[in-house]
Amino acid sequence: MSKISNQTYYPAVTPADGDFVIGTDVSDSSATKTFLFSDIKTYVASELTVTNVLSGSSTSNQEPSGTDTALQVEFGAAQKTDTDPVKLAVDGTITFNTAGLYLFNGYGNFERQGSSGGLSVILFRALINDTQSGIIKAVELESPNVMVPYETTIPINATAGDTLKWQIMRDSSGTGAGANQGGLYTHTNSGPWDDVPSASVNIWKIG
Repeated sequence: MSKISNQTYYPAVTPADGDFVIGTDVSDSSATKTFLFSDIKTYVASELTVTNVLSGSSTSNQEPSGTDTALQVEFGAAQKTDTDPVKLAVDGTITFNTAGLYLFNGYGNFERQGSSGGLSVILFRALINDTQSGIIKAVELESPNVMVPYETTIPINATAGDTLKWQIMRDSSGTGAGANQGGLYTHTNSGPWDDVPSASVNIWKIG
């Protein structure tokens, strides 16, 4: 019998909804049956649910204590428990209690407040299980009272017990740099809209 990889006997084509594939029906004593691509497509779509499992935001200004000193970013009050897919500690530590694929969305409102002079360089990074994940990023602020919003959305394939943290730090190095100012700040609005948080987080679980 020819192998399926032999495309002379089994030409490759683009699947359509009315096409069939052969498979095993475990619910029927593992009998061999055919499955419609349209039914497979519907099944896969039904399994790819997206559920928001955590939303948090901070209304506190978050400022490092000095240059070259890391500050862990917090996202508001502690919420959820060990029985939830994800929980948030008051210090900003996010713990994944259930293994799976997640989407993480994080927001930070970078700003420099205080006097002018010099250049403020604010570094930030993510930690997975207390080990840096990805590259270190930076925001440069030469003048006070300029807000720089930063937002990122990344997938995380988590194992139960994994932790996620954000850190910021004022860098002291570089030409003209080293101003001991800047961090994550809230903005109080005069209008009817909600105030701008210093940092926020949303996490969705896939499947």
